[in-house]
Amino acid sequence: MKRLLTVLLAVPVLLVWTGTAFATIDWAGEIWPIHGYTVSEGSDVAIYLQIYKTGKTEPAGQGDSILATLYYGPELGPYTSVAMSYLGDVGNNDEYRGFIPAAAIEGQDSIWFYCEAYDSTDASTYTGAKDQNQNDPPFVLNITPVLNQEVTVWFGMCMPPEGDPDYDPDPGDICITGSTPELTNWGSGVLMARPCDWYSPLFYQVSVTFPAGSSPYIEYKFRKWDCVEWEPGGNHSVMIDDTNPTMLMPWIDHFGWYEGDDCPLCGVGTETSTWGKIKGIYK
Repeated sequence: MKRLLTVLLAVPVLLVWTGTAFATIDWAGEIWPIHGYTVSEGSDVAIYLQIYKTGKTEPAGQGDSILATLYYGPELGPYTSVAMSYLGDVGNNDEYRGFIPAAAIEGQDSIWFYCEAYDSTDASTYTGAKDQNQNDPPFVLNITPVLNQEVTVWFGMCMPPEGDPDYDPDPGDICITGSTPELTNWGSGVLMARPCDWYSPLFYQVSVTFPAGSSPYIEYKFRKWDCVEWEPGGNHSVMIDDTNPTMLMPWIDHFGWYEGDDCPLCGVGTETSTWGKIKGIYK
């Protein structure tokens, strides 16, 4: 749930991945974005890498003599190398960040990348660093054009019903948060409402407006207990359709991905409707 441009040097790279590191650096990985993630044109893409070496990265601050490099390019190369900058500590690990420039993804359908860690004290290089889903490198990023117009998206979500193992009789305020500024960049989130709590107390809804020029692909989750407690399970995702200025989500999300029927729906926009009418809209 994540999350300067340096001189670029185009270099051909022979890609032979074993997924195992042959170096005295103990470990490198937790790369973000993950393999298969979707990014949009128009802005640089930040790439994150964590590194651990005993006695080097455990103290506060950047580990002495540790460097990181980002490589990006077409699937079979040639790859461009970019020095990654130390970003901060994540537990005993040092985190680094590098950028794939917007110019490199403009007009492309995809771009590939991987990261390496280097220790200058023994000239050792850690290769094969995996992403946060434990995929082996190289990793592909899918590229999509930005939104052509402002789009207001209506999100709907059902809480687990009574009898479900995750039923919560008092979830407090519920928010939606996600991968864009409009969804607070994985922060506390945007407060959702119950448009018909007298009829469907487990149904929550909110509209969020995404400006023209922003990414149409977003990932998001819900938080309960006054927008503090994260829902379990993986991220939800959607590709925004910008053919109209308003988009009704074509499905209803279930908190924590619980299995079962949708709760009765109501309150699309400023209207209230019967279950049959709303179900027809969401098909």
